[in-house]
Amino acid sequence: MEKNHKHLILNAKVKNPINCDKECEVWLANLVKLIDMEILVPPMAKYCDIEGNEGVTGVVIITTSHISIHIWPQQPQPYIRMDVYSCKDFDPKSVINYVHETMEIVEEEHVVIDRNAKMQLIA
Repeated sequence: MEKNHKHLILNAKVKNPINCDKECEVWLANLVKLIDMEILVPPMAKYCDIEGNEGVTGVVIITTSHISIHIWPQQPQPYIRMDVYSCKDFDPKSVINYVHETMEIVEEEHVVIDRNAKMQLIA
């Protein structure tokens, strides 16, 4: 049986960004449950306080791959960059809706990549 290998890449501007590591870890654990995945390595997040790059980065390893998020809450327009990759099928819209419900998306763009498809390098 062939696996799915779906990869969601999400960029979004948000109104209510997560701004601490513990909140990000809980947020990631809740997302894993929402999309019916299983945690292999618990969520881990860390706040970066380097001037101009202040924000939270979080990751959770799931049994079928990973989820990562980078959040810049201190910017004039807070924004996130996020990846959800899994060889188990999931609904990308449910991930986007979760981000919207929890951080209030102002603007977003995303792409879903079928990693089973033949990949081509675009120069």
